[in-house]
Amino acid sequence: MSSKSSKIKKNKHPTIAKNPLPEINPLKMFWVFFKLGLTSFGGPTAHIGFFFNMFVEQKKWLTAKEYAEIVSLCQFLPGPTSSQVGMSIGLKCGGVSQAFAAWLGFTLPSMMIMIAAGYGILIFDETSISSVLHMLKLFAAAIVLQAVISMAKSLTPDWTRRILSLFATFILVISPSAFMQLFILGAGVIAGIVLNHYNVATIEITEKREENYTSIPFLKRIGLFSGALFLIILLGLPVLGFIHNSLIMEIVTIFFQSGALVFGGGHVVLPLLQSQLVPNGLMSHADFMAGYGIVQAIPGPLFTFAAYLGVLLPTGWPEWMSGIFCLIIIFLPAILLVLAVIPIWENIRGNQYIQSGLYGVNAVVVGLLLAALINPILILSIKSWIDIAIVLILYMLLLFGKIPIWLMILAVILSGYLWSFI
Repeated sequence: MSSKSSKIKKNKHPTIAKNPLPEINPLKMFWVFFKLGLTSFGGPTAHIGFFFNMFVEQKKWLTAKEYAEIVSLCQFLPGPTSSQVGMSIGLKCGGVSQAFAAWLGFTLPSMMIMIAAGYGILIFDETSISSVLHMLKLFAAAIVLQAVISMAKSLTPDWTRRILSLFATFILVISPSAFMQLFILGAGVIAGIVLNHYNVATIEITEKREENYTSIPFLKRIGLFSGALFLIILLGLPVLGFIHNSLIMEIVTIFFQSGALVFGGGHVVLPLLQSQLVPNGLMSHADFMAGYGIVQAIPGPLFTFAAYLGVLLPTGWPEWMSGIFCLIIIFLPAILLVLAVIPIWENIRGNQYIQSGLYGVNAVVVGLLLAALINPILILSIKSWIDIAIVLILYMLLLFGKIPIWLMILAVILSGYLWSFI
């Protein structure tokens, strides 16, 4: 994209980009993101690097400033950050159909792999692969340990936020309910506003636009509709669940709320889903943690873990259909939020209350993940000192080994299989 500025033309199919772009039809957008979905290993942070290389350096669809603006926006939103960045790129470079094509392309490869993994768990009974499942649980523990330490370094750099994070951990360890998790997130927003109201880091708006997102009537209408639909579903699901109490309604509520209320991406959705699926008897802890370990080894968004869970849930539907259904439900909030917020981002990005609220939420997210690492992950996964040693070795390999994650997961599965003969 050139650096010269031009006004955004208001036409039937508006584009948010400042300058004319090559014609990017939905099929082309899908194909580009499908290839990224096949090759983007390493989680959300790595995905953002892959996207920068593809869309800024190679294809030059965006400038570095425009891309940084998209990333900063998606950090503000609950849900899967890298998927929302991808959808925002599609929206910016073409419109709603391109945003959907970007999401579908990036999600499809890992969705198919996770559905296949779910069928694998169903085909092989738990007893025959118990050692493999146990090793996958230990690998998942190492992954979460790495995520906690990495997030703590970036999100809790001072003692105020560290204390807030540890307080959240303490509360959630002694009361690990889904309600308490949501309550703590809300308390984090309030704490952030109170603690940081007079010390807000200003986001530098490096590039002014002659017309911002809200000046595009088409996208503004789409944004208002999407925002209203998001709130209606979020607030209406508990009411519908009370009126019509069924397993399907419970599953819809669990996955939609998990997608709508999780800050920090795929690792943070773990405790919300686990606390609502495992204690209710909808899934065993071993199966849950095995799937969470597998999803670390594949490219694409971590939220495709929902497709695996859907295969194992007793919906009464064909397993593949249940997997696709759960995946759509958990991603739906992210899709609606991107469509709702992108058109008004320029007007809210510098709001001090939003920035202050995130000051507290980000710290609480670290505490939430640390609590999940302690209980249930370590408590239910660690059976001996050997298990502790394995987790620490896997963590060190993740940190310093420079071994591809997919290769590590294959080694973990093979080790578990061989261990069953000892």
